[in-house]
Amino acid sequence: MKQLKSRLKEGMGIFAESRRVYKKLQKHLDRQPVGFPATPSGVERRILREVFTAEEAAIALELDYRFQLFVQVFEKVRDQGISEEKLQSMLDNMERNGAIFVKMTDGKKSYALHPFAVGIFEMKLPTMNANFYMDARKYMYQAFGMAFLSTGLPQMRVIPIEKSVTPDLHIATYDEIRELVLQNDGRIGVAECVCRKGRDAIGRSCGETDRREVCIGFADFHDMYSRNGFGRSISKEEAFEILAQNEKDGLVLMPSNAREAQFVCSCCKCCCACLEAVSLLAKPAEFVKNNYYAVLDAEKCVECGKCGKKCKMEAVQMTEQKAVGIDLNRCIGCGVCVAACKSGALILAKKEIQTVPPKDMDTLYEEIMKHKKGTVGSALHVGRKIAGF
Repeated sequence: MKQLKSRLKEGMGIFAESRRVYKKLQKHLDRQPVGFPATPSGVERRILREVFTAEEAAIALELDYRFQLFVQVFEKVRDQGISEEKLQSMLDNMERNGAIFVKMTDGKKSYALHPFAVGIFEMKLPTMNANFYMDARKYMYQAFGMAFLSTGLPQMRVIPIEKSVTPDLHIATYDEIRELVLQNDGRIGVAECVCRKGRDAIGRSCGETDRREVCIGFADFHDMYSRNGFGRSISKEEAFEILAQNEKDGLVLMPSNAREAQFVCSCCKCCCACLEAVSLLAKPAEFVKNNYYAVLDAEKCVECGKCGKKCKMEAVQMTEQKAVGIDLNRCIGCGVCVAACKSGALILAKKEIQTVPPKDMDTLYEEIMKHKKGTVGSALHVGRKIAGF
């Protein structure tokens, strides 16, 4: 009996210790720029157990959103009795499992924590299944949506699709998809859309495209895709072909919110959690900080109704099939309605006050961290955004 009690106590102790480390990691991630709030259901800890082993979770407590070289990480954990070889193996496994972000700095790997999105969720692409997808969706609705929508700067932005851009717009290079591809150093990859793969897993296929290889990764994202088999390397020519087809399918281009883009997602409201979250706001245009807006010449409208069907934000005001106006609080300047309009009734115009994104992802997260709100402040901020105040 004593032996049985001892084994039972040991087993419960392992469970309690595991629970403690995942709770610590949740709190640690919540202190990062985007945040990782707790929920009453504990679904966030279930997600962490899927991504990190308990031992890896303890290592992750020594990382944050700023990149560190291996020697810096090892210095923090050497007192725990972990050898350099063991630590390297753990970090490599964490990268393969999408738990951390790794980039090359002067030929050496450096390590940082991912936010839940854009980050951990997207890097579950190779092993995405119905259970993880449903947990992720539950978490987004219960808590993470508030963290995502309450940042001072959004992680992603919206740029016009190429077919909607005319020379008189004098579009900035960081807002032009062709320039984002051309200025890249050749490190370009394509991956399946994790949102659509998740929807496929639960039998809810995308209503706008049957293609899955639609997400483009540049630079460090390309390298991570390539190292871990998340996607495949492509040429600039193939990137243009993929993006052109994405535009034909009516998808919204959403790159990382930096002048040096790391990725470009091609989104729809039925699958993309980020675009879906934005659509729930009373004034989506304020959140995405778009630089363009649609202008309607109602007299040219031929009442085909395509613009209204294509608009993800329901910004095109319709009377039956006829477009009668644009709700500028909802228009995110994606240009999808312009491309759908064959009569020339819709064009894009440039806003008087332009928003210039941060230089790179590191600068973006530093800016988000600088203006990070507390739990109450985040809830009030999102509440006002949903209500339109």
